[in-house]
Amino acid sequence: MRNIIISIGMLSLLAGCSSQQFGMNHQMNGMQHGNGMMGGDQAEADGILPGQKTDVSSLPEAKQTSTIDVQDGQTISLNPTLVRKTIDGKEMVMYGYNGEIPGPLLKVKQGSTFTVNVKNNIDLPTTIHWHGLRLDNANDGAEGLTQDVINPGGKYSYTVKVPDEGIYWYHTHVREDLQQPMGLYGNILVAPKDSSAYSTVNREAVLAINDLLLDNNGTPVPFGASGPDHTLMGRFGNTLLVNGSDDYRLNVSKGDVIRFYLTNTANTRTFKIDFDGAKMKLVGGDNGRYEMEQFVDSVILAPSERVIVDVLFSTTGTTRITHRTPERSYELGNVEVSSGNASPSYSQEFLALAAHEDVSRDVDAFRSSFDKVPDHTLVLDMSMMGGMGGGMGGMMGAPSKDGIEWEDNGISGMQMGNMMQWKMIDQETGAANDKLVYTAKVGDKVKIRIINKQDSPHPMQHPIHFHGQRFLVLSDNGVQNTNFVWKDTTLVPAGHTVDILLDVSNPGDWMFHCHIAEHLGSGMMGLLRVQ
Repeated sequence: MRNIIISIGMLSLLAGCSSQQFGMNHQMNGMQHGNGMMGGDQAEADGILPGQKTDVSSLPEAKQTSTIDVQDGQTISLNPTLVRKTIDGKEMVMYGYNGEIPGPLLKVKQGSTFTVNVKNNIDLPTTIHWHGLRLDNANDGAEGLTQDVINPGGKYSYTVKVPDEGIYWYHTHVREDLQQPMGLYGNILVAPKDSSAYSTVNREAVLAINDLLLDNNGTPVPFGASGPDHTLMGRFGNTLLVNGSDDYRLNVSKGDVIRFYLTNTANTRTFKIDFDGAKMKLVGGDNGRYEMEQFVDSVILAPSERVIVDVLFSTTGTTRITHRTPERSYELGNVEVSSGNASPSYSQEFLALAAHEDVSRDVDAFRSSFDKVPDHTLVLDMSMMGGMGGGMGGMMGAPSKDGIEWEDNGISGMQMGNMMQWKMIDQETGAANDKLVYTAKVGDKVKIRIINKQDSPHPMQHPIHFHGQRFLVLSDNGVQNTNFVWKDTTLVPAGHTVDILLDVSNPGDWMFHCHIAEHLGSGMMGLLRVQ
């Protein structure tokens, strides 16, 4: 009987999606750009793109990212604009902050406060969210919670505080599924008060890694007109970009040590990045440095996560920046290593693994709470219309053994509409999504167990992000963490249980949600109310 129910459920699902079958077939046949990833015209017939009625030739060309050294008390402007961008030889209309993709890199000293004036020059409402920063709640940029949208032609002013060192980013928080991949993102590099906190390197490079879904003509596939499409798996792109470019290059000298600040700005894709065998040292994560530096072969970045790695380039020639999945590898860009020797040489400093006692002391105040019973248990699941998902665990595709869907498995383009909903559910009360409210007080140390159900209709990974607070990842499937870094986002693979300890330090109403843009748009969020 169970098999019959499953079959009827699947037939109903496919029947409900039949109106999109042409798009689905086109996607399945849309192997393009030489990388083998899925593509094609599978969007809604009434889909939208930036500046649809705008002549692309009339727009200014997108500029490369500039750097703004922001001083304490300074006022700057970040204005969303329409720009002309060329990717893989094709011109298209995109968005940019101050006409730049990514937006300006903001370099600021820890402890500073600055003002950002925004004038919305694009064709859609928008806001700016200051991802990972523990700033005042009113400036968080969460539409409908901390502010109203900034309508086209409208203005808004943010007061931005940066209490913690590390690499952060800013991005739209309205129709993230559309505005973010089309250009509205940028980084914030916060220098620590202690100038000796990090070892010396020859150079720093800030890389925003993204992907974009293009059709067979090299044109962006339109986005849902009324809301996110691709709500099942999220929208995988088929063209990978580094700092908005499909041809990223960096020139260094043999023996140079380069510090890379990596940010995953993609809607759904998880990246596993290495430097083609060049020696890598993991230095920091979302909100600053690790307790102990360590050598690694690669780093994994879920959407919105950041990683800081030092890389020693000891071999001349071309070193590829590579994203590797269990099935294949993709070239993100190249580092050209010249034969001239590094001057000065920092190779000895690179080979030493620093222990950051100040980070450990910060963590010490929380260690007594590591083993306590979880205050909350958060279950990640999805539901199908009319209970159709019952008994369908894994029937709509399953991730790899590591619990991560690295690739578009061919069903991401299914236009599910209201047939399904991703959910965050409190295990004790059953409250989900907009009904899910946790309360806490400043100073609380809240342990949250996050269970990502393996038997949901479509099990997949979820990067869980908390606004305005920081947390420690205590364990993953019972394996205890021994090297801590402060985080604001953690990846929870399918079938995994992850324990985190939240440092409740910032009063206000704060969202927490899955950072796959389409899952957030599907309602996968809760509220943390801090008194």
